[in-house]
Amino acid sequence: MRKFLTTTLFIVFCLSLKAQSAELGVNGGLSFYSGDISPQEFGIYFKDFNPAIGFFGRLNFGQTFSARLGLNFTKVSGDDMEIGREDRGLNFRSQIVEVALTGELNLLHLGSKKGLQVVPFIFGGGGIFHFNPEGRLEDNWVELQPLGTEGQGLEGYEEPYALTQFNILGGGGFKFIINDSWTIGFEMGGRKLFTDHLDDVSNANVDYFDVLEGNGDLAAHFSNPTVKNPEEGDISYRRGGKFDDWYYISSLTLSFRIGNSNNYYGGGGRNRNIGCPTF
Repeated sequence: MRKFLTTTLFIVFCLSLKAQSAELGVNGGLSFYSGDISPQEFGIYFKDFNPAIGFFGRLNFGQTFSARLGLNFTKVSGDDMEIGREDRGLNFRSQIVEVALTGELNLLHLGSKKGLQVVPFIFGGGGIFHFNPEGRLEDNWVELQPLGTEGQGLEGYEEPYALTQFNILGGGGFKFIINDSWTIGFEMGGRKLFTDHLDDVSNANVDYFDVLEGNGDLAAHFSNPTVKNPEEGDISYRRGGKFDDWYYISSLTLSFRIGNSNNYYGGGGRNRNIGCPTF
């Protein structure tokens, strides 16, 4: 993660040398999750909304392209009991911290250069995120990754999955340029993950007694809560499906512009915002 942050900051520094203006902003909205513990495994499902907040800096290179570095905080969750999967009985929640570097392509500017402008845009990029799935046991939440609910760490099974991983972002939205200083926006973006363990549930084939004997009673319970009175025999299962997990963030943004804005607005002398002194 340290190497990623160092590389990201270096890229941002290089880009800033060529930027025409910069913005600092905040964003707030909702996140939701798509994965093994959702009504269907692959899609966008709005049942489990969670709050999302963040901070970002944006560098504008004329009217067409912007680069953005953002820090987001959110949570994702799911519960089989709420989606009609009482036969499986799994649940989870996970806090997420995400650092992302994205490029924004402004498709066109609608409106007056001296008044309100509407700018539809699309964005894409990459990031790094940290997560830590927890499962509910009565009134307590238990961290799932250290348990090895799918036999992680045992002979014949995978190693424990990493809690910090890379993702790919993509989405779109609208910016509303109010004046020289302020911009309001709305955006929605999805995160393609390279793990199927955001919810601690994957397509791995698991033997209940391997988990029970190798990782303990608690791991076995969270692996398959429907097994109440295990007897010696073959209890094997796949907890999830073949698709990797996703999460999505939909946000309102508010940003304040610093630096020269002439090129961003396409000229016209709009430059009353706060900027660095020139000599």
